[in-house]
Amino acid sequence: MRQGARGIQSIEVSGRILRALVETCQPMMLKELALAADLAPAQCHAYLTSLRHVGLVHQNPSTGLYSTGSFAMRLGIGWLRSSPLVLEVSEEIKKLSDSLSVMSVLAAWSTGGPTIIQINASAWQSALNVRQGTTFSVTGTATGRIFAAVGESPEIETQIAAEFDRDTPPGSIGTILERAEFEAQLETTREYGYAIAEGTPIPRTNAISVPIFDAEGTLQFAAGLIGPDERLPVSHGSPAQVGLLELSELMRKRIRSGGIAETHDAQLTERS
Repeated sequence: MRQGARGIQSIEVSGRILRALVETCQPMMLKELALAADLAPAQCHAYLTSLRHVGLVHQNPSTGLYSTGSFAMRLGIGWLRSSPLVLEVSEEIKKLSDSLSVMSVLAAWSTGGPTIIQINASAWQSALNVRQGTTFSVTGTATGRIFAAVGESPEIETQIAAEFDRDTPPGSIGTILERAEFEAQLETTREYGYAIAEGTPIPRTNAISVPIFDAEGTLQFAAGLIGPDERLPVSHGSPAQVGLLELSELMRKRIRSGGIAETHDAQLTERS
């Protein structure tokens, strides 16, 4: 809250509870949630009761654990529908993916890594466990490497370090790489403006992704294509590579010219 501006304290406290649930990304006990939100358990319980009534929080009747509720998802969908940049990118990448008969995804940075916020499915998608809300690893996917290469959030480097510290892939789609190989791929991504994955993390499946920037040149989204390797070659000069780079540049031009009147901060988690 800006200094001198008055707000409603109860809403701000509720925001701390919701932020704790989002950042933890798993159901929580009351005492854990109260500690994370810096509240006494009794006070936290009172807020949780009201948040449950409006659907922002769900309590599992069997375990008593708390998680985000269905209305939280509806708020996210409302954000998507009101973002001119999301709508513009989604429309253009759908045209490209339809022309190539592959799947397209639009991802934003969220707690735990790049998260799919928009997806254009294809008949082939049934072979993949990819849907809205799926999280990609930063180090092991083309989408993740876009954020690693050109993203500015300090959370990105933290996530990269966490992924390399693990002996197995995190709870997201991706393949563990050697650090040197990862750094080399980032340099290639910065040089050419796109990231690719060939045959990994899913065998015989390719992916290619490009950055989508706002008017200040800050990374907002990663727009990508995913498909069978025989249908989606990702070499330099391929239809997918050319089409996605043209899409990224088109969004830059539309934003700079005022063709996209407003953009939203694509960070799905606020930092106060």
